[in-house]
This record gives sequence, structure tokens and C-alpha cells, in this order.
Amino acid sequence: MTDQSTEPGAGTSDSERARAVSAVDVREHVTRLDADLGFLATTLPPAPSRPDAPFTGEPLLVKDLDLKLAHAPLWRGNRVLREHGAVSGRDDPLGRRLRELGFDIVGRTKSAEFGLAVTTEPLAYGPVRNPWDRDHGAGGSSGGSACAVAARAVRIAHGTDLGGSLRIPAAHCGVFALKPGLMGPATTPTFEDWNQHGFVASRVDDLRRMLPVLGRGQASDAGRPGTDGPGRRLRVGVLAAAVSSAIDVGGGSVEVVQRMADRLSDQGHHVLPAHPQVLEQFDQFAMRTTPMLAGWLAKEVADASEDLGRPLTEADMEPGTARMLAMAAMATPEAVRDTVEWLRRLVTDLTAWWDRFDILLSPTVPVQAPRLGWFGDPDTAMHRTFGMMQYTAMFNASGQPALTVPCVGAGGLPYGVQLVGTHGSEANLLDLAEQLGPAEAPTLPGR
Repeated sequence: MTDQSTEPGAGTSDSERARAVSAVDVREHVTRLDADLGFLATTLPPAPSRPDAPFTGEPLLVKDLDLKLAHAPLWRGNRVLREHGAVSGRDDPLGRRLRELGFDIVGRTKSAEFGLAVTTEPLAYGPVRNPWDRDHGAGGSSGGSACAVAARAVRIAHGTDLGGSLRIPAAHCGVFALKPGLMGPATTPTFEDWNQHGFVASRVDDLRRMLPVLGRGQASDAGRPGTDGPGRRLRVGVLAAAVSSAIDVGGGSVEVVQRMADRLSDQGHHVLPAHPQVLEQFDQFAMRTTPMLAGWLAKEVADASEDLGRPLTEADMEPGTARMLAMAAMATPEAVRDTVEWLRRLVTDLTAWWDRFDILLSPTVPVQAPRLGWFGDPDTAMHRTFGMMQYTAMFNASGQPALTVPCVGAGGLPYGVQLVGTHGSEANLLDLAEQLGPAEAPTLPGR
């Protein structure tokens, strides 16, 4: 891990010096926790103060994957990029906005290599350990961010979600995570649209404060059909069974979903077992979209190669990444066209369910966080990865917002339940999360 923090320099004002000392204290706190859990890829130096910005000095960690910050490291979980010390040449729009809003971007959190795994155990810099049990993983690919928030290193951390990469680690680590939706139904399914920036947080209010940062506004859509305005009796469908043959749903996950369903029913909502039947096509969805995922990966590798200054080769990648990249050859124009047409029909059928319901309640993941190394065999890793994504990935394709709410269950590890709404209902999902229980994530034992 590279620590690029700096001590307060001479010639600064008292207020600037106080802020710099505070920034150093934050970095010491973060790195102290990281020494035990391994969630950091690198720290970053304090940015110049923006006294009039709304988030001035607020600590934030960002994922080491898709978010570009000019002159800052961007290693994408890859060993060669890390050894080379690759940096971004420019800010992307969200990176620029975070800086303009005044966030103190403390560092980058570890990501699975190129974000492909639902665990964060990159060979580039070792695994992220679950703060609830260090022999277990933190989920992925935004596992570093979820772990850091669960450990209270920071209150908010950035991540990305291509098929569950925010929601899965949030569930495994016991924190909140919001995958924002597209502004309307997806018309041309592409992985560029599926991959959404979002945040994990220890409190619902913190996610609410981040809605404007994501361009989603703050106002509730109360009263609009299909949303959960205050006092409105919602139509909630409950899914508590597996929709993939890869991994069956565990009894603990079923129990916490039923507990949340009972809580909503007690509050007067209309709750019944129901879900979009098209979710049961998940195994076919995973199989048909894999070549498109490989094509998306090829573009990401090409972008990273520009930072490296030479093409990344298969020898530069983990075996699972190289295996996925090789599948890009299957993404012929004809195959992609057929898959896109199939996805359009699937998304139409999926989103039509929300004409009759307001919310889908399900597990976020079928089981609690597996032990480190469970995804280590390339021959079984893809099968297990898809099984872990069975409740999350289709909602990237449909562009619907989805929220993970942490729950405490048996066995010493947290669970997560997922709330899925219609397009534009991010604020309403947060309202509903507050009805489900404490608006703050559970505290780690001994903290």
C-alpha cells in the first residue's frame, strides 16, 4: 500500500492548518483499520480546501476501478498496473464533481480485478477480510468500500455495480448500498449502461445526501403511481426462493426476508408471495450475456492499456480474467444482435410486473459471506459467481434502482435484503428502508 499523505506545510493559515491536521488524523484512522482488514489499495493526499463547497472536508473512499481522478492511481485490481504505478490522465465527470463538492478523497479501496468477481481477493494486493469474521470474504467487486464502511473507517464509500458489485458486498458486510437506476427503462441493453456508480453507507441518511451527487435529486416522488410516498399502502411482492440452479438460498436468508415482510405487513402494506416470473430465467440470462460481458471487459482492458503505455496481455491478468477475455470472440455482431433482442423482451416482461406491484423484496444474496478462497478455483468460480448474482444482475439490465438493507441473523455474519422499485424511485426506496428498522447499519461486535 502506498501512503501519499502529507504533513501540514508552513505558510498556511490557521484554518487551513487545522483542516490539514484533521485530514492526517482521518488517514491515520483509516490506515490503522486497514492494517487489520486490508480494504485499501492506496491512500491519496488531502486535496486543496474548498470552504464554500457543500461537502467540504468530508472523508470519502473511492473504488479502484472505473472512477478516474486526474493524476491519481488507478490500478483496477491488476498487479501489473499497480507495479507500473498507473495513474489517470484526467477526471471523469463524477470524479470532477466529487472534487468540486469538496470531499476529502482519502484513498482508493480494493476491487476485484476489473470488477469481475463477487469477492475481493485480487492477486495484486491480497484479500479484503470481512470485518465480522476475518476468515470470510467481504464480497465484491466493491468489497473494499463495503468493508471500510462496516468497520467505520468512513461513513460513505464509492463503488460501482455491474451485476451486484455494490449490493453483494454491502449484504456480506452489513451496510446499506444503493444502486441507482437509469432515468427510464433501458431501450438498448449495453454493459456501459448497466455499470452504475453508487455508494455504500452506514446510515440511510448518508445515502440520501448522495442522491444529488448522482444526479437523482432529493425530493420524494410521493403520490406518483408506483412509488412509496408517506402513508401510501404499498403492494409488496416477496421472493424467498432461489431463481438459479447454481446456489440454493440459505435458510437464514429466507428467515430475514420473511421477518422484513412481516414488518411491512404490520405497518399496513399489502404483502404477498409474488415475483416477476422472468427472474426464473436467470441461468439463461447469465449464459447469454457472458459474451457481451467479455466484450465490455475488452474495452476496459484497452482503456487500462492506455494508462500502462502498452497492451495488457493474458500473462498480465489473473487466470479468471484471461478466461473471460477470451470469450469476447463469441460476441459476434450476429450473436450480440440476437442477445440484445432477447434482452429487450426480457426487460419488457420484467418491468411490466411493476404495473401491479410497487416493491420487490428479496434476499440480496442467497447465502452469507463465504470463506476466503471459495471462489479460487477457475473451474467453479464463474458458476458460483453467477449463483451469487441471481437476485441482483437482472436489475442492472432493466435499469431499475435497488437498495440493500443490512440485517442481523444467526451465525455471526450479517445478511442483506434487497428492495427493488420502479424507475425514479431511489428516494422512495430509502424511505421504505427507514420503515424496515434501524436507519443505521449494525455495529460490529466489540465496537
